[in-house]
Amino acid sequence: MRPRPWYREPLLHFAALGLALFGLFRLVGPHDPGQTIVVTADTRARIEVQQARRLGREPEPAELDAAIRSWADGEMLYREARALGLDRADPIIRRRLTQKLEFSFEEAEPPPDPSDAELEAWIAAHADRFEHAPRVGFTHVFVESSSRVVPEAQLAAIELALGEGAEPATLGQAFVLGQVVTAKTGAELDRQFGPGFGSAALELPELGWHRLRSIYGWHLVHVDQRLPGRLATVNEVRSQAREGLIGEAREQARERAMDELRGRYQLVIE
Repeated sequence: MRPRPWYREPLLHFAALGLALFGLFRLVGPHDPGQTIVVTADTRARIEVQQARRLGREPEPAELDAAIRSWADGEMLYREARALGLDRADPIIRRRLTQKLEFSFEEAEPPPDPSDAELEAWIAAHADRFEHAPRVGFTHVFVESSSRVVPEAQLAAIELALGEGAEPATLGQAFVLGQVVTAKTGAELDRQFGPGFGSAALELPELGWHRLRSIYGWHLVHVDQRLPGRLATVNEVRSQAREGLIGEAREQARERAMDELRGRYQLVIE
């Protein structure tokens, strides 16, 4: 039997066909741009700034090259993870991506810096946040008493002396917070003298001396100053009002973007 010619070997035909298909794929097959990682000038500059902050100095060429390669490794891992679907059904990644998209909605059209008139209107619309409570300042004579029994005789004697023009500093006992109390809110007085003292002091008439009890004892109080409640001015709360107003504008921008996005989807609940 004559041997089969070499050009008729099936294995040779198979190899030739494989080489032809491989060559054809290289010529006309799709190029996957995902296999190319481009380090743009902006990315390189950002990496360089980050390294300078981390090192406290300008990075050496080798250090910068290592940082760029580390960034590229992260980019490769990110692409491969997405290709494998590892980003799906992960609540942490889902939350992070949705938050990032919401932030982009808010920053799409940065709100202009508000004028003083706009800030003033916003402060008025949120008066509960920017209202100064009424305050009262007074002079008092302290009579120490650790019981609920009213030291009537001592209080009456001090009231008589005050009525005759005696100096308050010569009467009663020394008080730890001093004898003259500058204008304070009811809440501040409650913290210093005990619950209920502040509201009672705010209601005192401005003439005469009046008895008030605190957690320390009794006080003969004379109102020296009364400041009514008022709304804060723009200059007093400018930064807080600006932050709040711009925050509201960003929230409204996000809601508008979300409404537009919802209009592009149909919700089906099985």
